[in-house]
Amino acid sequence: MNNSEEPQWELDDEFKTLTITFPTDPPVAFVLDTESVSKLIEGAGQIRAEMPPPHDETWEGGQMVDAVLDPRWYTEPDALLGEPLLHIRDPRYGWLHYALPRESARALGTLLILQADEGPADDQEQPRKN
Repeated sequence: MNNSEEPQWELDDEFKTLTITFPTDPPVAFVLDTESVSKLIEGAGQIRAEMPPPHDETWEGGQMVDAVLDPRWYTEPDALLGEPLLHIRDPRYGWLHYALPRESARALGTLLILQADEGPADDQEQPRKN
């Protein structure tokens, strides 16, 4: 699709509804409230997880990203095995939930402590993945 064939996204003046207009003949528009937008995002994410190609399995450090500054987070053991559950709040997607095996949780915790205590190290690349 080129730019003239892409859907148009418009948030109303009160930030309460999103209108998505598709450039069909005739044009079709969907007006969604906050709850409907959240359901659309969740449903699209679940479907995207099944579509090829999958997202990259690895992350190449040093890329520019649109990071969320100091997101809220919560941890707890899962109810079945007691493995760590990590919940992170993203203002775009809501609460995201990650089940971490103990070994991955330890590696992540150790690396976060090192980075928080030492700051960035230009001369030594530290591992950043599980």
